[in-house]
Amino acid sequence: MTTYIQRIGTHFLFFLLWAMVFVSCSSIDDPPASDFSSGDFSLERIDNLLENGENLRVVPLVFPRVEESLEMRDRYVKAIDGLEAEWIAARADGDWRRSLIYLRSFRNLDESSVIGDITESDLFLEGVQEYLDSGKTGAAAVLMQTEIYLETLDDDTRMRLAERFDAAGHTSVATALKGGEQPPPPGIEPLVDGTVTVWVNRGIRLVGNVGVPDRGIGSGFFIDPEGYILTNYHVIESEVDPSYQGYSRLYIKLDDESADRIPAKVVGWDRNFDLALLKTEMDVPYVFNFSNDAAPKLGENIKAIGSPGGLARTLTSGTVSAFARSIQPMAGSLQIDVPINPGNSGGPLLNSSGEVIGIVFAGVQDYDGVNFAIPGPYVQQLVPSLYEGGQIELPWFGLSAWDAAGRVEITYVVPGSPAADGGLLPGDRIVSIDGLRFQTIRSIQEYLITRDPATLTSVVWERNGLEMSGYVALGVRPDIPLRAALGRDARENLLTPLFGFTLERISGKGLNQNYRVESVLPGSIADEAGFSEGDSFTLRKWIHDEEYDVVAIQVVLKGRKAGFFESAIQIAAYLDINTVF
Repeated sequence: MTTYIQRIGTHFLFFLLWAMVFVSCSSIDDPPASDFSSGDFSLERIDNLLENGENLRVVPLVFPRVEESLEMRDRYVKAIDGLEAEWIAARADGDWRRSLIYLRSFRNLDESSVIGDITESDLFLEGVQEYLDSGKTGAAAVLMQTEIYLETLDDDTRMRLAERFDAAGHTSVATALKGGEQPPPPGIEPLVDGTVTVWVNRGIRLVGNVGVPDRGIGSGFFIDPEGYILTNYHVIESEVDPSYQGYSRLYIKLDDESADRIPAKVVGWDRNFDLALLKTEMDVPYVFNFSNDAAPKLGENIKAIGSPGGLARTLTSGTVSAFARSIQPMAGSLQIDVPINPGNSGGPLLNSSGEVIGIVFAGVQDYDGVNFAIPGPYVQQLVPSLYEGGQIELPWFGLSAWDAAGRVEITYVVPGSPAADGGLLPGDRIVSIDGLRFQTIRSIQEYLITRDPATLTSVVWERNGLEMSGYVALGVRPDIPLRAALGRDARENLLTPLFGFTLERISGKGLNQNYRVESVLPGSIADEAGFSEGDSFTLRKWIHDEEYDVVAIQVVLKGRKAGFFESAIQIAAYLDINTVF
């Protein structure tokens, strides 16, 4: 299936949603008081973390205070000693991913003597070899393309790896290792052969008093000869969603003529990027290769292959319309005008060489030619984690921010989050992460998905004109971060990240709180609703629609520009906003 209206965060859809929210939801009484401080830096908590072996989480808490307290210095030394022991254990186990976390963390701490001469490339090469030996060549191929500089490999290693990738159908990687010219495009027929229709049978559902088949249809494509298939998460959601209690069976079909339904299983998935990896047992007719290019050109001719309406092996073509559309929670999506319909979801988006540059995932109903794809580089970053199995654990700081004149300004810090432990506060402006400067939230999000949770990152930020520094141990991003924050914090604190204004409480209690607007973020929901600095309002109703993950508020506004006449306003925001990292 192709995802339509409910997943497209455009403003006109918001207005449609408001009506649904206020009809279907009831208000919640008094907002909960926060039981969390911004960060808990107590010795008791630090000692508990040390006792539990969570040394990476201890460092941000104690490092800024090692010069002030012998107690903190002792605990810092204990944490470093513990991390060194964990590094040694990871190397003894041959665990390259865990080793990578410690290598990067020690490097950020200027404790590189612990890791010796081992480099990131060494560890990624271990990962490539491990994936090749276990028959997961799709993961090995993307590691070669995204993480290893070929010029660092000796000739024997390059030729040995080239043979393995060539035999597995990864011709682009094999050719790059050999140093030759890329082979000509494979032609349309093999590409079509390498795609499948993904069917999810959910039994029978009642429409009125009539039972009709409940089936989900999507597309997918092979990324290695062992039967691994990439598709969208929303296509197979009922297979892995614990809240779904009904019947669900997954299988694939190769074409319309064949009656064969080939069973498949879900290996790994991620909701934020709408990706899933399937596994089936069959002879794979063609293995797709990913493009080495970071992004296609605007207006470039592209093709998609999928199963619109279940019609397998359908080829459509078009162009790249725009980049970095804010459609997904953590990614900038490609906008394309390739004809897309329900059933295309999960199919490959291809360049003129037949290489994958993205995965089709969404279209806007009633707007022909307005369709979207997940860019190939994001997919490549996540493929190895998909092979590891289960739901991917994405990293996060635990804050919401705003793009402000080429700087990223923090608007909200989730209580108890890694950012809170690192000492970050609303109003801080991020100067650099791991020595790299970022001008946008999206660029930070793109960097963070190259890191694993628990990795220690070094952060420099500006507060009141002064630069400060510290560390953040990346946590595991909740499915919908601000939904998790609802249970941790007072609701009024969430008004800034959700709606885009900063507030001062004037008076009131319970739901009848009175506020003065201190500032309004340009382009935010509050800005577009007409709020401005100096306005005051009374919060009358707070509504959380759990089905749609929407928060709506009803207020009585005294607008400065309107001569402080009272007017009733209602505004709504998705909890799954894309300003969180």
